[in-house]
Amino acid sequence: MFKKLGALLLIFIIVFSLAACSTKKDNPPPNGNDVVVDPDPQESEEVEATVYYVSEEYIMTGSGEQLIPTQRVVKIGKESLEEAVIAELQKDPEEEEITTMIQDIKVISVETSNNIAYVNLSSEGLNSVGGSLQEIAIISQIVYTLTEIEGIDKVQILVDGSKRETLMGHISIDTPIGR
Repeated sequence: MFKKLGALLLIFIIVFSLAACSTKKDNPPPNGNDVVVDPDPQESEEVEATVYYVSEEYIMTGSGEQLIPTQRVVKIGKESLEEAVIAELQKDPEEEEITTMIQDIKVISVETSNNIAYVNLSSEGLNSVGGSLQEIAIISQIVYTLTEIEGIDKVQILVDGSKRETLMGHISIDTPIGR
């Protein structure tokens, strides 16, 4: 009798062991309240950067301090630091005494090679900008902001992917520009 009971107990243990090792799992149907977690979330890093805005006084009178350095916290996600800083430069600042001249200019790309930042602008937004004072302000904002980044000494401004003699007819941009 103990042999039969032992054999029955052994069979019972084997059956339960096999049932526990089963790969089938009962998943409840989604109820719409489940949180979907991205398996590869894009981490964003916050970095403090110096962005150069144009002085309102300089725009109004042509005198005074042209550029005002301003500390900003920029978020770097999929884009490079250079792209993030230029995107920040395109935003209107909250301070009333400064402004940006590139908010309406489409930036196609910003890349860095051999200590030179290549800023590719679209020609579309350049048509709405005024004279030489604005052109100087645009170039200066871009050059001063990007050369604040370690490893960038000069900036080459491109328009629609190509070098041009001038940005808008006044200031030479056919070679990389430093401070």
